[in-house]
Amino acid sequence: MKKKFTAWKDELQHHLDKELLPFWLDRLWDEEHGGFLTQWDKDGKDSGVDEKSMLAHFRSIYSLSLAALHGHDHDGRCQSLATKGVHFAIEHYWDEKYGGFYWLFDRKNNVLIDQKITYGHSFVIYALSTYTLAFGDPIGLEYAERVFDLLQVYVVDTNYGGYWTMLNRNWSLCGPGSAGGDRKTLDIHMHLMEAFTALYQASGKEIHRRKLLEIITQIDEKILHPEFKTGIPMFWEDWTIAPHIKFDIIWGWDRFEGEGGEKEHA
Repeated sequence: MKKKFTAWKDELQHHLDKELLPFWLDRLWDEEHGGFLTQWDKDGKDSGVDEKSMLAHFRSIYSLSLAALHGHDHDGRCQSLATKGVHFAIEHYWDEKYGGFYWLFDRKNNVLIDQKITYGHSFVIYALSTYTLAFGDPIGLEYAERVFDLLQVYVVDTNYGGYWTMLNRNWSLCGPGSAGGDRKTLDIHMHLMEAFTALYQASGKEIHRRKLLEIITQIDEKILHPEFKTGIPMFWEDWTIAPHIKFDIIWGWDRFEGEGGEKEHA
């Protein structure tokens, strides 16, 4: 059995170092407009999709940083590409007026959706904190903390606790129902827990530790089913259970095309 595990480990490491990472390192950067291209066909060719998302951009930074953090940046390309991605996002995707990052762009990096979506910003904090942990670049932690501070000012529900889901560009809540402004979700809080964990690792600040412990408590006491300990998807403001609905803007809804779903902005 030990030999099998060793063989599997070697196979996975070969795939990561020789196939998976090189695939993305060779294709990720948009040489024409800057930013990351993240949609390819089954043959590894550019799909031509005229969209770039904040979410895919920062998930790419996270993946490159995590690979380096665990010793897989053998030629420095992960660091180089992650650094380009961080500085590009700050220059082109950051909202200079209200703070935070816009949600969706066209291929030329023009803003298509300017909403401030908590789900996306959880990955911003996660990615930038991991980037600083991997490479020591303080700008990652600086912007991770700036986003964290914005969430504490605009997204925390000071009445019942927890974090709202969908906000407008100026950080006002979106409308109710499918607009998402009247709901709290399991998804948001689980990803914020990940984000705050990485942020505390990078900063060591007590406020980040305290907010991490706070969200763990909220998940345990509010979100997990009291009997079955499974996650409950959606809640109203006061943490009573809300119907599980599809938001107007949701990542990955195009996965359900052909199964009765209709493509939404990811």
